[in-house]
Amino acid sequence: MSNRNSANGWAMDSNDDDAPVGDLPPLPSESVVPSDRPQVSDQGRSNVEAFQERLDRLADDVLEKSTIELGRAINASHAQFALQVRELERRNIPELDHHLTTTGWLKRHCQMTATEASGTVKTARAMVHMPTVTSNALEGMVPPRSIQLLGQARDRHPNPFFEHEPVFGDIATYLSVRDLRRAIAHWEQQVDFPRALGDVEHQEGLRSLYLAQMMDGMGDIRGSLSPELYHIVKTVVDAKVNPTLFDSGDHRTPAQRRADALGDICQFYLDHNRDAVTSGGEKPHVTVTVDYEVLSGQVRRLPEIDGSPVTPETVRRITCDAGIIPMVLGSDSEPLDVGRRTRTIPPAIRRAIENQHSSCTWPGCDAPLSWCDIHHIIHWADGGRTNLPNLTPLCRRHHTATHKGEKPPPDT
Repeated sequence: MSNRNSANGWAMDSNDDDAPVGDLPPLPSESVVPSDRPQVSDQGRSNVEAFQERLDRLADDVLEKSTIELGRAINASHAQFALQVRELERRNIPELDHHLTTTGWLKRHCQMTATEASGTVKTARAMVHMPTVTSNALEGMVPPRSIQLLGQARDRHPNPFFEHEPVFGDIATYLSVRDLRRAIAHWEQQVDFPRALGDVEHQEGLRSLYLAQMMDGMGDIRGSLSPELYHIVKTVVDAKVNPTLFDSGDHRTPAQRRADALGDICQFYLDHNRDAVTSGGEKPHVTVTVDYEVLSGQVRRLPEIDGSPVTPETVRRITCDAGIIPMVLGSDSEPLDVGRRTRTIPPAIRRAIENQHSSCTWPGCDAPLSWCDIHHIIHWADGGRTNLPNLTPLCRRHHTATHKGEKPPPDT
């Protein structure tokens, strides 16, 4: 490594204060181990401060070049590490000296997860049979993920891979990981189409979706989607979170935007699909439990959705345009009267509102009406009427902002 660095003009002596501007010192080895107090050099400066000073002296083109070279050095180190793991296994050192498998040894001494350790061992074994790939990897020209993909392809089709290994070793030096994965998939279809078809059919069967409510009431969503389903969901969510539809005051993180988009998409389905019914024949609905005094702000207590507390603003937004079941609660919160299910915004009134407006009425927002809730300018809990003068369409973001009091609702 030191020869490679010297060849590229990097000075390896961290104490050379007269080194050229393009030189980068390595951090001393003792800095790798964290301590309660920062490591301080003889000059009285921490290693990080000294390193940052050298970085500050680099010209832009030198910084760019040295970063690329460092990335290649990291790739080379990954390849060297894998080959050393293979040699450990060949000598049976983990078993003979530690009574561990090679995977267990990596978990114990390299702080790897079981998945990482197992993948490293499999890749190391495959590299022995990929001389061209391994040679280029030792030069830092093939990233670790590409080596792993090629190793998996070799394990699936050892004989055909042997014939084409030099080609793979070449294209892996310039194809991205994504493009290499596609190239491998096309190659596998040529060498064994029935198996490639079977793998795709098996992949389709792995799709899953799990919904669970955690102890604090938050919802946990996990699952795996087939390529088709993934691209459908991603396309719709990306369209819904299109940043051009929001003003610069939107401080939500990208993850929060995606979560809100998924909720809006589901809400749109419930609002516009007349065929959506539960097993009991009733349209799907969310049950919100809230005292009138809480909803109107007279009592400081959180309303609940399925037993989990939510903000009063959330419930006030939901009740602007929702099917509700009026429930009168007594002093001990026992139900005294359950009324017939009514709809706050009748379809005829919504059609009239959509005839008057073409988008969200928040100033500067052009979110389409299909994304909008119908907002009571004077909330019905405060005596507001469900009629055209008191109703206006607002997208979910600005509807929420209105109920938080961030800005008065726009005039209709």
